[in-house]
Amino acid sequence: QAVQEAGEKLMDVSNLGVPEIEQRLKLLNQAWSELKQLAATRGQKLDESLTYQQFLAKVEEEEAWISEKQQLLSVEDYGDTMAAVQGLLKKQDAFETDFAAHRDRCADICNAGAKLTEANNHHTDSIAQRCHQLQNKLENLCALAARRKARLMDNSAYLQFMWKADVVESWIADKETHVRSEEYGRDLSTVQTLLTKQETFDAGLHAFEHEGIQNITALKDQLIEAKHDQTPAILKRHADVIARWQKLLGDSNTRKQRLLQMQEQFRQIEELYLTFAKKASAFNSWFENAEEDLTDPVRCNSIEEIRALRDAHAQFQASLSSAQADFEALADLDQQIKSFNVGANPYTWFTMEALEDTWRNLQKIIKERDIELAKEAQRQEENDKLRKEFAKHANAFHQWLTETRTSMMEGSGSLEQQLEATKRKAAEV
Repeated sequence: QAVQEAGEKLMDVSNLGVPEIEQRLKLLNQAWSELKQLAATRGQKLDESLTYQQFLAKVEEEEAWISEKQQLLSVEDYGDTMAAVQGLLKKQDAFETDFAAHRDRCADICNAGAKLTEANNHHTDSIAQRCHQLQNKLENLCALAARRKARLMDNSAYLQFMWKADVVESWIADKETHVRSEEYGRDLSTVQTLLTKQETFDAGLHAFEHEGIQNITALKDQLIEAKHDQTPAILKRHADVIARWQKLLGDSNTRKQRLLQMQEQFRQIEELYLTFAKKASAFNSWFENAEEDLTDPVRCNSIEEIRALRDAHAQFQASLSSAQADFEALADLDQQIKSFNVGANPYTWFTMEALEDTWRNLQKIIKERDIELAKEAQRQEENDKLRKEFAKHANAFHQWLTETRTSMMEGSGSLEQQLEATKRKAAEV
């Protein structure tokens, strides 16, 4: 400005060198204008570079965050327990919330880059390239996050299936104790109680089949249909559980059939008990009556009486075949009862051993009765012989007595003769 004013003054005070001064002033103004233009252009580019650097700083900050998260999302740890998976899923949810915020930031950065491009920033190509790179990295991170979440969900579903399978198997293991029990009852009442418990147990199995077995089967089908990575392990685990379940059902049915057999067996035993008790009571009553008759004292007054007693005794001995059959039937019942290896008969206090003693005692009494009757018969025969001899002598004496009395009553002759005859009779007597 000072040079221009000085030139203008020179041209005002002197006409010497005016064209040259004007030329030089023109060149000076032109150079000055160019300098100002260059300065303005440089200032603009510096401003644009500053804005660009600020843009780059934001881009690099987001890229650093993306790089950090990529490393975290690339870790192949998906949890080996339900608690671990739940923890990782919570972290994943927190990441997704953070990712949404950074995605908005990246969008803002790209929008700012687009504005810089529209403003013809001299870093336009670099800005577009960095925006494109940032967008690609963000999309890759999004895909990586989606992949990790999918695997976490798959692992969660797998572990949930395995956990439910463990729960089902634990329930089955608890019930296996019941079906392996060797307790089948000791009598009809306890067997029927066990059968009632078995029916309740079977009802529980039926209910659990809907609640547990069908549940894990449906979950298995869902995982297989979704082509889960752990399909072989899922199929094997499900097959193992189902095999154990089928074995439990089979063992339960076997136990039920065994209990039904035991019930039928104890019913047979009950019938045997009752039959034995009735027959034993009848046999004992018969024995008591027979014992009373056989131990009745033998006292007869004639051969006819002893013969009647011996005939009655013979008839009794003939009827022993029926009693023998009853006794053998009791022995057979006792053997059948003992073959079941059960306790004492609850319906009678008679035992086969006691009845055997009774039977042996009866044989002894019969022999004693035979001896007594034989002795009595012999005594009556001897008595009859004595009676006959007595009758013979009594008849002879009676005849003599009658004849003597007649002769004495009807005596003839003189008194002396009759007296002499009486003396002779007295001498005979």
